[in-house]
Amino acid sequence: MKNKRNLTALSTLALMGALVFPGLVSAGHYYEAVTTSDTGQKKKKQDVMQVRAWVDDDAAKVEFVNGEKEGPFSAGSYLVTKDGGETVYLVNPKEETYGSFDMEAMMAAAGQAMNALSQTGGMVKMEFTDVSSEMLSEEAGGNVLGHDTTHYRWKSGYTMRMKMMGFKQETRVDMLQDVWSTHDLDARGFGVWMRPDRALKTGNEEFDKLISSQVATVRGFPLKTVNVSTTTNKKGKSMQTTSTTEVTTLREESIPGSTFGWPDHYTEVEILPQMPEGYGQQGEAQEDGSKKKGLKGLFKPGG
Repeated sequence: MKNKRNLTALSTLALMGALVFPGLVSAGHYYEAVTTSDTGQKKKKQDVMQVRAWVDDDAAKVEFVNGEKEGPFSAGSYLVTKDGGETVYLVNPKEETYGSFDMEAMMAAAGQAMNALSQTGGMVKMEFTDVSSEMLSEEAGGNVLGHDTTHYRWKSGYTMRMKMMGFKQETRVDMLQDVWSTHDLDARGFGVWMRPDRALKTGNEEFDKLISSQVATVRGFPLKTVNVSTTTNKKGKSMQTTSTTEVTTLREESIPGSTFGWPDHYTEVEILPQMPEGYGQQGEAQEDGSKKKGLKGLFKPGG
């Protein structure tokens, strides 16, 4: 009887704690994922990136286990959001820095840079033609990590023509993508890293919009994505690259609210380089170039 009263008391305390301190610990999910990129070339080592992540509804943290040799995703750094990926920050604990990270803005900047080069005396000209994207199938995908999935397959492609200092180059890119997604997990935080269109962005507005609209048909959380890209030059020589992103571990886990933040003393930095004023706009200055205000209050530890 005494043990029963003790258990009842503990349950009551746990319930009170959940009501009084709802932001301290919350039930969410932990997962690990691996991304590999293989060109099929024997002499070239296969690229591998590993991440581990914590997701609680709209909040997510994606930590890079091995990181990149070159690029912003160094080992130990992490992406963090509290609004389902609408605002994402890249945090580097080693350097004690953080900054706004927007992949869409990065690709837009790349496209803007190419457009600027095309306009400045014609030194570089680039155009995308024969842009296409087609959904091929949507069917039952079987069980993955204990979850029923839907298998989506679509193909897309474009032809890129580039002229630089009198040198002309034409490349055809064709992509076949397979996605296995589960409807069991629909928290927006999962989309921060496992978005199936993450590896397909080109910086070309027309193509990127087409891909995004197609990918919008994928529902739930992608547990596995395979993208086969074939690049063919004007002489007919082709190279195929297969990129696979796969969740290898997935479980429910209690997650402290402080997971989705960083220490107060970290310094804010610019993750993406700022374009010079008026860059890419002949005779016109860009809009207000003042630095955007960060959402520091939203991401303070335990906030």
